[in-house]
Amino acid sequence: MAWPGSAGVLDHVLASAVPDRARELVVLDRAVRAPLPLSTRVGVVGVSAGVGCSVVAGLVASALAARRPHRVLAVNASAGGRSLLWHAGATTVEPALPADDEARRGARTGAEAVEGLARTGGGLHCLDLAVDGAPVPDARWWEALGPAGRFFDVIVTDWGARSAARSGAVGASSSVVCVVAEAERSSWQHGTDLVGRVAADGVPAVLAVSAVRGRPAAWCAEAARLSRVPVVVVPHDRAHGAAAPVPAARLRAATGVAVLRLAAAVVSVAGAAVGPAGVAS
Repeated sequence: MAWPGSAGVLDHVLASAVPDRARELVVLDRAVRAPLPLSTRVGVVGVSAGVGCSVVAGLVASALAARRPHRVLAVNASAGGRSLLWHAGATTVEPALPADDEARRGARTGAEAVEGLARTGGGLHCLDLAVDGAPVPDARWWEALGPAGRFFDVIVTDWGARSAARSGAVGASSSVVCVVAEAERSSWQHGTDLVGRVAADGVPAVLAVSAVRGRPAAWCAEAARLSRVPVVVVPHDRAHGAAAPVPAARLRAATGVAVLRLAAAVVSVAGAAVGPAGVAS
């Protein structure tokens, strides 16, 4: 299945947009392409199972890969079947082996770092750390990547569901964290708590509120406006329950807008970090 590039996705969303929305989309598209510090690491973590963490991670990773000028890597560190890799269109990625880790950590060029990695039609490189759906040990991320991370412009990791008490590895491996909660009061509060825990460790965060049960309640927009951290409400899209991954250009226009907003928020927060721009070759 060919995954469309950024031009096709943007054209799809623009086609159904009113003038003000069209202008917003152009601004968001430009924001997603903004320069970032070397090897920006985006950790995506859900407050509980079923909130759409892997869906959000896959959408954001695909949006970044379609727009960024250098390599973008998606890493699955979550248990379960449909990880961010699946939602990004990579349905048959073999789990990384220790021998692969050793070769990757010793990479001296970008070409060596991506050798053996699956790649989606949209240009997203894929690394699966999960074996048979089992939980991934916290240290596994560092074992699999090590210094090879410098060859990627952005690394998006799906950490699955984690409590605030178990978020240490997420913050330690991330430049910015995207917390995913459900568009429901208690889940939103858990998301806010997790954002606070990550921030206490010195890592900036954004909050993605996923409307997995349907249309979000009216109060969500006001809560997002009053939040001290960037909040993006991601609408429910029935396509995510399909038997096969659905390309971004075939998702609802509202989903495409939300994904661009979230990707732009992630880039904006990450870009505020101090560091040199660029990526190793």
